[in-house]
Amino acid sequence: MLALFLPPAGTFSAEATHDAARLEQVVAAHQGHTTVQGRLRWLTSQRDDPGAPVREEHVRFYLRFPDHYALVLTKPQDQDYKLSFISDGVTRTEVTQLFDGQAPDVKKTAVGTGDEVDRLVLTCFRFDLVAMQKDFAVMATAAADHRTIITLTPLAAKLKEQLTVLVLTFSADQKLTAIRSEDPQGNRFDFTVLEAIYDQPLDDAMFRIGP
Repeated sequence: MLALFLPPAGTFSAEATHDAARLEQVVAAHQGHTTVQGRLRWLTSQRDDPGAPVREEHVRFYLRFPDHYALVLTKPQDQDYKLSFISDGVTRTEVTQLFDGQAPDVKKTAVGTGDEVDRLVLTCFRFDLVAMQKDFAVMATAAADHRTIITLTPLAAKLKEQLTVLVLTFSADQKLTAIRSEDPQGNRFDFTVLEAIYDQPLDDAMFRIGP
């Protein structure tokens, strides 16, 4: 699964308490959005081994709520590599391009099969509190520079097998700026939002490949 974060998301202590007013502000700021597109920097590291290599990937994303997405992953050190995940809410298409000029490998599966990272990005930007509370305990706390930290702790046993914690950082104007997640295997995934443009039309064709 994922673990995300680049800018500091704040430090939590046993005394941290839930700030319901801050949570309401974040929820209100995200109501009514229909789409978002932009860029992420994704770092994968080992939580308990700071000396281990950190893998960097760049993500171009196109999301149409509630369930359409197109994610394009590239590696700054490998100009030929491109991995895309595309879904119309029913079918998920994975397109792998390892070498320039080589025909891509295309694989189609039903939504819900191996798409944890895809759905995580969609969930974080959509920020549907009612849906989130079905799967997570939600706590909002204050951070420096008027930021808000939302900590999501998984509730279901199956979800706990994939994720130990999910932390979202919102700016003073309630824009999502970072996502951090960790899994039981010790992987940490840090996503930094480099760009996010809301409510621009996204055509149906963007979320389908082939017939």
